[in-house]
Amino acid sequence: MNRRRILPAAAFVAATLSLVGCGGITPGGQKADTASVQLLNIDGVDSGGAYADGVWAGFNHEKRIGVSVTLDPGVEPTPEFFDYLVELAWSVNDHEPNKPVSVYLRTDPQVNVREVAEGAGWTSLHELAFDEIGGPISLDDVEERFGPWPGEPPEAPTNALILPDAGE
Repeated sequence: MNRRRILPAAAFVAATLSLVGCGGITPGGQKADTASVQLLNIDGVDSGGAYADGVWAGFNHEKRIGVSVTLDPGVEPTPEFFDYLVELAWSVNDHEPNKPVSVYLRTDPQVNVREVAEGAGWTSLHELAFDEIGGPISLDDVEERFGPWPGEPPEAPTNALILPDAGE
C-alpha cells in the first residue's frame, strides 16, 4: 500500500473507534428493564423499578443508577430487602455510574428507610441527602460490599418483606 491509501484508512479506523468506543458490551449485570421486571414480580411490591440515567451538568456527564420502590400497604421491608435493592441497582449495566447509587423505598405507613439501611450495615449514608424514604449510597461503599460494577443480578429475595397477616 502506498502512503496515500494508508493515511485515509488510518483516519477512517480512528474515526470509527471514536464513534463506537472501545468498551463494547459491558459483561455481567442486567439492563434496567430486566431488573425492574424482577422487582415487580416480588410479592408485596406495588410499583417501581430500576433505572439508569444521565444528565449533563456543564461539561460533565453525570451517570446514575438506582431503584425506587413502593410497597403494598401494610408491607414492611427488612434490612435484607434493602440490601437486595442496592445489589439490584448495582447490577444495572446500562452505563457505569459516576454518581452515588440511589435507593428509594416508600411504604404505607412509611417506615424510616435510614434505619432499615443502617440495620443492613450501611452506616456511611450521606447525612444531608439520605432521609426516611432513602437516598444516595457512595459508589465506594457499594463496590466494597458487592464487588466491581456491574454486579451479577441478585436472586429475588424470599421472606425479605413482612407481609400483613391475611387473616386480619
